[in-house]
Amino acid sequence: MPLRITHYALRIETLLLILLALSVCISEPLSRNIIRIIFVMFAVKFFIHKDAVTNLTKRYKFLLISISAFAWWMIISSVYGGDLVSDSDSNVYWFFFSHNMILFVPLVMMIRRQKKSEKLLIATVLSLLVDDFFISWQLSNGVENPITFLNDSPFQSSILYVILLPTLLILTLNEEGALYKKIFYGATFFISLVAFLFLYTNCAQIVVAIVLAAILIESFSRSRKILIALMTAGIFFIMFQGTLKDLGDVEKICAEDVFTARGLIWTSTVDIIANNPIMGVGLGNYDEVLHEKYLIEVQTLKVIHAYNTYLHFWAETGIFGVILFCTIFGWILIWSRRRCGNLYGRILFYSTLALMLYATTDFIFESYSAMRLYWVMFGICVASLDR
Repeated sequence: MPLRITHYALRIETLLLILLALSVCISEPLSRNIIRIIFVMFAVKFFIHKDAVTNLTKRYKFLLISISAFAWWMIISSVYGGDLVSDSDSNVYWFFFSHNMILFVPLVMMIRRQKKSEKLLIATVLSLLVDDFFISWQLSNGVENPITFLNDSPFQSSILYVILLPTLLILTLNEEGALYKKIFYGATFFISLVAFLFLYTNCAQIVVAIVLAAILIESFSRSRKILIALMTAGIFFIMFQGTLKDLGDVEKICAEDVFTARGLIWTSTVDIIANNPIMGVGLGNYDEVLHEKYLIEVQTLKVIHAYNTYLHFWAETGIFGVILFCTIFGWILIWSRRRCGNLYGRILFYSTLALMLYATTDFIFESYSAMRLYWVMFGICVASLDR
């Protein structure tokens, strides 16, 4: 009887993981609730397999300590700013339930074989493909600024593509992959790339172009075809040259909406940091302080974040907040780079690199639904590398 129960439990785990991967790019409520169930199941596993959980936490001790310190500092910053619990979407809920930074722990426990990781990657890609077709449908109906199912902002929708386009390219170039898988990943890559271009997010496009070019150069240089890689990188440059021209048009930037007026916002944010370097203004208080004291002369700008994750965390949570944030993702970059000989190591490194570069031009933590995708991908990759 226990063996039968275990068998059914494992099948339920697999079903939940596949549903999570299928929903992560298209349904925030569904993916959120699935993750809650996963954590409940992990709590049960903790009491049954304490030794396995203990060994897992030891292997990732530094990362877990950094995440824990970051979370506690967010609480301290919320208390300091007087905004610990203000509404149903309080800072505590925002960081502890929405940003699943320790999701990789139960995922590593549940993903026991690399074949399961492959299935989850395919399901995640299918989830993105639904967004691609949704964007195409919007364009065919005359929508000028299409979005994905998750977000009402093209900038936040772009995070999905910033994370998954490098992943798709790596899977397409994987020498050990079956031909039909390469065809599937390659076709999805080009469909997603076209959909991504129609989001018209200049900075995200530049970041993706740089990272994709880096992947191509590294991949082809191994087989002594670096010239082809450089030519491909040139094609990406030509694709995005309109974006580069727009960034150089200062008058156009200043005349457009808040999303392109980053210069003024960054300058004001630096002033906030200069006046509150240690503790910041408190988590959740950035927009209020910015408009009350630093953007008084431009009240037409409706700014809710700094359009730079590093500056935003520093302004809100002080020097310790931004250091802890950089420590977490710095560890992930170094750890994954050392494992780039493995497919999942390359996926984790380049997706993280793309996300961190994009973080210089947007506040990535505003969209916990898009960031949930990153932590799901992180868990899938760590589970495969942990075996």
